[in-house]
Amino acid sequence: MMPILINAINFTPPGGEIKIFSEVKSNFFIISIEDNGIGFSAKEKTQLFKQFGKIERYGQGWDVGIGGTGLDLYIMKKIVEIHKGNAWIESAGRNRGSKFSLYLPILKD
Repeated sequence: MMPILINAINFTPPGGEIKIFSEVKSNFFIISIEDNGIGFSAKEKTQLFKQFGKIERYGQGWDVGIGGTGLDLYIMKKIVEIHKGNAWIESAGRNRGSKFSLYLPILKD
């Protein structure tokens, strides 16, 4: 979960808003992090969870942190999938924020 929170902090301009939600639904624990940051185009959303899927933000006029290898979301999703969960993104487009979510099954003893 840390990569999606760190990315929300890094890619939400000063004065922006970040919300964290959690819920239990159908034996799954769901965590979502929503921001009103720079958002993602449809093409960018397809790159996010790929190995080295870094999206270049440098020089585009946003007052946000730049950096990274493009591995954090890839590794996070792989770990979540190993535990029989999933991770995904929702974004209505550029400058419309984004919502990253993941779910993990609740294990019963």
